[in-house]
Amino acid sequence: MHELSIVKRILDVALDISKQNGELPVVRVAIDVGALSQVVPEMMSFAFQAISHGTNAEGAEFDWTEVPVEVLCESCETIFRPGEPVWRCPECGAGGGRVVHGNELVLRSVTLRD
Repeated sequence: MHELSIVKRILDVALDISKQNGELPVVRVAIDVGALSQVVPEMMSFAFQAISHGTNAEGAEFDWTEVPVEVLCESCETIFRPGEPVWRCPECGAGGGRVVHGNELVLRSVTLRD
């Protein structure tokens, strides 16, 4: 479960931000998860709740937004959301392309209690 090591790093960053702000409690952590990122957001949320126990982030919300796959057609430079199973550009019909969104896993925000 590689989600655990990822969540550990997210928690470390959140706790560093808390420390830099006078140990204010973390109330929310938000991430963007690409549809192709190969992580399970629900597993990450579960892991966050488990490993944040006893820290300034205990009980914090762990929210995520899924980032859909977007592909750049290398023939006509159209950005499109591919269908399954073949990725065809809706403008020129070319197959394939380069993924421009959907692989990311980004810590979007850490919210502290006022």
